Amino acid sequence: MKKLYILLFLPFFGLNAQIEGNWKLAPQAGALGVGPTVGDISWWSNSTGDITTRACLFDDSVRFDPNGTFNNYMNGSTWLEGWQGVSPDGCGTPVAPHNGSNPATWNFDAATGTLNVVGLGAHIGLAKVINGAEITSPANAASSIAYHVEFSNGGNTMTATINFGPGYWQFVYQKTQIVQAATPLITFKVNMNNYTGPAFTNVYVSGTFNSWSGNANPMTDANLDGIWETTLPINAGAIEYKFSLDNWANSEQFAGGETCTVTNGGFTNRSYTVVNDADLGAVCYESCSVCTANVTFKVDMANYTGAAFTGVFINGTFNGWNGTTNPMTDANLDGIWDVTLPLPNGTIEYKFTLDGWNASEQFAGGESCTITTGGFTNRVYTVAGVADLGVVCYESCVACISGLEENAAASLTLMPNPAQTSFNIVSSEVITEVELVDLSGKSVRKVTGSTTEMNVNVADLVQGMYTVIVRSENGTTTSRVIVQ
Repeated sequence: MKKLYILLFLPFFGLNAQIEGNWKLAPQAGALGVGPTVGDISWWSNSTGDITTRACLFDDSVRFDPNGTFNNYMNGSTWLEGWQGVSPDGCGTPVAPHNGSNPATWNFDAATGTLNVVGLGAHIGLAKVINGAEITSPANAASSIAYHVEFSNGGNTMTATINFGPGYWQFVYQKTQIVQAATPLITFKVNMNNYTGPAFTNVYVSGTFNSWSGNANPMTDANLDGIWETTLPINAGAIEYKFSLDNWANSEQFAGGETCTVTNGGFTNRSYTVVNDADLGAVCYESCSVCTANVTFKVDMANYTGAAFTGVFINGTFNGWNGTTNPMTDANLDGIWDVTLPLPNGTIEYKFTLDGWNASEQFAGGESCTITTGGFTNRVYTVAGVADLGVVCYESCVACISGLEENAAASLTLMPNPAQTSFNIVSSEVITEVELVDLSGKSVRKVTGSTTEMNVNVADLVQGMYTVIVRSENGTTTSRVIVQ
């Protein structure tokens, strides 16, 4: 319960910090204004000259202490009006209870933007303005007033509005001690793995923020993975930049119109608007997107013995484990299914599946090609460029063992292979039975006999790869045949 309490209230305290401190009316025209709706001060607003003629008001301050205490400070003089017993209006000694003499507190509801000052006579802006009215006597002072406040200028400007009945007053305050926002830190990254230009030694980021210097901001490839990066403090606002090589020996070239670029004065550069700290991610040199490399995956279904299937698919982190997004093909009908995909550099997890997710590879964990995360064990690979991962057996990190001979002394010849109507088997042992098994594990043909040479008819079989099991008196020999 204690942890829940802290988590719920941390945001509240963080937002309160925007208000804490000393504030004065902004020394500008329109710091005080009134009108029919929020933001409309067309009925009246102070002029630039009023900042001088009402200097006793503009030097007043209000203080919001972190402990919740609120104070009005008037430095012995403030602006007084006729309802306070003076004529004409002008600077004078503050009149109770609007002189800050009574204890007061404050609180802020961040969800609604409501600031409450609580205490007889406590106020911001003009003392006469309370919720729903303008008072006509100090005796009518309110014991609490609610304002709607919004912040701007990095939290250094506070605009308060209050409905007094016929319209809205607006008061614009500034912090007396400006809080300088930290300069945003921007991380730039560029992937050079697909770069095919002249050799280079160093990569730099050049832009409006460093006067397009060719060597002011070098980048580094600390991991030696071809991704160069640097983090720079850059003031908020729009910037243009590009990645350059060896002090402008070469640089990115864009056609114009790319989503990450802007063209000004005949030059096309990357563009970005700095607001807060940001990591812009690794983009490919001369591209708005990440680098990709063609990776070829191959799986041999020769040893698969599960339920029948129609198609093999590859599923992984790169396609959201979608099921059927990336089908594989067996163009040679040899039981080896493959697909080539353009993938971004980085580590991926994946596995081979059948007919979407009707079946999928299952691993025990700890295999050399797998990783176990969150209770799931998948194949793992780090993409670093164009690659052919070679043929692996379904549910294995290595290739299928073909031509396995349980009777090592026996020799076997199978021809023709591929076969269209039939094939012959010649063995050094007397053959007692030949069995054909399809990729689903189903036995589709058995031929028995007692000879060293046997013919097997396959004219009626579906095209594809079959496991041939040759049994003899001394053991079993396994091979494969392709039926076309």
